[in-house]
Amino acid sequence: MRLRLIAAGLMPGCLILPGSATLRAQEVPPPGGEVVMMDAFNVTAYGGQIKIVDGFTGKEYRGNNDLIFNFARSFNPILIGFHKRLVLDEVEHMNFRLELGSRFEAEMNVLCRQFEFRRFELDRSSWLTRERSIVGRLIKEPFFRIEALVVWNLDKLNTMAPEKPRNKFAADIRYREESKTWERRILTDWSVSFVRNPNRINGVFQTSKQQGLNLDTLAGFHFIETGLPADVPPHAFRDVKLTYPIFYSEAESGAEMLRHLQERLIANLYFIYDPFSWVARRDTRFRGGFLREIREHIERQNLYVNDRKEFDGVLAQFLSDVVTIKTQGAEEIYSLQMLQKRLGESPRWLGVKLDLLNWSPGEKRQARDVPESVMQLGAGNLRGFRYVLIDAYQRFGDGLVDQIRAQLLAQKSTRQKIEGMEMMRGIISEMSGMPYNEFAKRAVRVQQDQLARHRITP
Repeated sequence: MRLRLIAAGLMPGCLILPGSATLRAQEVPPPGGEVVMMDAFNVTAYGGQIKIVDGFTGKEYRGNNDLIFNFARSFNPILIGFHKRLVLDEVEHMNFRLELGSRFEAEMNVLCRQFEFRRFELDRSSWLTRERSIVGRLIKEPFFRIEALVVWNLDKLNTMAPEKPRNKFAADIRYREESKTWERRILTDWSVSFVRNPNRINGVFQTSKQQGLNLDTLAGFHFIETGLPADVPPHAFRDVKLTYPIFYSEAESGAEMLRHLQERLIANLYFIYDPFSWVARRDTRFRGGFLREIREHIERQNLYVNDRKEFDGVLAQFLSDVVTIKTQGAEEIYSLQMLQKRLGESPRWLGVKLDLLNWSPGEKRQARDVPESVMQLGAGNLRGFRYVLIDAYQRFGDGLVDQIRAQLLAQKSTRQKIEGMEMMRGIISEMSGMPYNEFAKRAVRVQQDQLARHRITP
């Protein structure tokens, strides 16, 4: 299944987005070797010359440093290029996840037939609705409006350090006494609002996302007041207006410094201009299988098991893991587990780590941020049992699935109920040739080592 944003006029094997001129993304081959065609954007917001402001005076820059003017001339082309790449990459990502969802469903139905379950079907009506709205907005106009390039003479700042000018632009710079360096930041406030039901008193949906990034360390924060509803329309997103500060020195004005500023701008945009983070980080979206749907599907089946409440969840997780291993490999399970753990430890982090950027009086942002912990598995709990099953599947392959299936079908034919969890432990013990507890302890050690390889902050 391919993502289609326009119902009519599509060429076979193509994805076309609305606009006027065509851009072919030949440099990034999409999944399956298909051609992605994307129309050009309405990027008039990035036309013309960007305003250059002297950070010290707050007025138009009157100097003659070529570095500043060369960077200013490249600013809009970089924004336009990043904007286009943002949509191209996201469409590729969504197409990949849609195709992966279809593969997941197909593989799950192979298992369902083996277990004599009814057909498993995923509800596609809710897939990517928020992402489609965000793409629709990006095609028409950008989210970010860069009002000015704010330039700071580093030589002059160093004569003042650790003091800094007293104006609104100076709120976004600071002097680090430890490193004897100056740093820059960007703070943004994204607002979303639209009328959901004009006939109700509370028929207007409103939310906001505050985020900030240290432009030099690439560490920052983000706070989302309320997540986006599935029916959010493209017009609900308000413009994000900001200024972009840079440091320059009269002694460093060559091509190398220009390239450094350009590369740093792109690195900054990667974190601050990611509208899809409204939904979730790209490295978490559409991952983890479809555990809820699988469990609900299993709950509707006729299983002769006494401990259904516990067993249904364990079997659903196991079948989901089997399909994930078949379609993506076990590395997907390990990396997602460790990423989710780290996000739970520091859920507000943006960029490479958390920095709340409380640089000015009155700024008292707070958020939980604890060092990444070592993943501990207990063989006696459900999380540990999940990884015991993964370890057993890696050792015994589909033979483990066959044994579980055969036992469940045997009980169904005799109409005799058994303890499901005890059955699974018994199958593992029989296949491994050792007591279950001994196998489980070994399996947990192996799986903990596998998880440790995917620590976010090693």
